[in-house]
Amino acid sequence: MTYEQLEVNTEISLKEKTEDGRNSRKIQYTIVSKYPHMCIVEDRKGRRRGVAVGELIMNKVIKQNTYLEALRGERRTCNKKKSWHKKGTKQEAEYAP
Repeated sequence: MTYEQLEVNTEISLKEKTEDGRNSRKIQYTIVSKYPHMCIVEDRKGRRRGVAVGELIMNKVIKQNTYLEALRGERRTCNKKKSWHKKGTKQEAEYAP
């Protein structure tokens, strides 16, 4: 499901870290409203907070469009074969006189 397909009043679960910062727990939220780059969610106690699209992607609630997912998969396979930065490829900067 992409962000465009995500509808208001949909139940989702997001990971949140506890107060000590070591453990995480999943909390159920309901989507209250949607904006172009974020949405407002509400938990069962009535507390609301804003959630960015990136957080929804990281929690695997939504996926990016197929083109961006293909790029992501391509990058993952590329990094396994060789290192991202090669030694000795740094070029000298050319400055204008």
